[in-house]
Amino acid sequence: MDVRINQGYVITDSCHVGDSEFVLGVHSTAPQQFVTWKCKDQTDYYWGHYFSTLFDAQKDLVARAQEEVQCLEEQRQNTSVYEAPDDSPWGEIQTCETLCPGAYSVSTAGHGGVMVRQELAGKEFRKAARDCGFVEGAWLCYEEDCDGPVALRELMDKKMYQAPVNQYFRPGEYEAVINRSLQTYHPEYWQARAKDLKEKGQPSIQRKKKERER
Repeated sequence: MDVRINQGYVITDSCHVGDSEFVLGVHSTAPQQFVTWKCKDQTDYYWGHYFSTLFDAQKDLVARAQEEVQCLEEQRQNTSVYEAPDDSPWGEIQTCETLCPGAYSVSTAGHGGVMVRQELAGKEFRKAARDCGFVEGAWLCYEEDCDGPVALRELMDKKMYQAPVNQYFRPGEYEAVINRSLQTYHPEYWQARAKDLKEKGQPSIQRKKKERER
């Protein structure tokens, strides 16, 4: 079995939950000798949590895995609740992509956007995000280009939608495009989101970027 090393930390434990992997690393000389990371493709380590004792790192590894289990379970429970829209405020729907149960990206002959069931948005979206959409029947709607990224950012934050990686977007590029759009067209939402993340103790965009660069 190949030994995995990142930043001098030897990966000694890993836990897979769905498509996600969480790992624990040990360093022989670093002041904080233990770390847990979320990992993609066994090469992209990010969102590091550092500890001085093995037990604290082990607890964190289990907690991160449990949080991911809970998120996936909530998504599974919602799978059969919602149906895709049969019409949109922009006209007859030509294509409809399921972002997650209850949230859909639709296109029409002229325009399109993201449609989210009101009960889902009320449960999962921040108030600042809900304020960026408009109500149409049972749906909270976000017009494409300027407003759609708000809904996409909320879904990604709640791990209900995974940023695509394909021939158009390398890892991290899709989120970067979304973030730039939000800072330009919805700065008030962007500031409210940053405040919310800080209060919850989650790493900021700048901290995430630095951790990815390590």
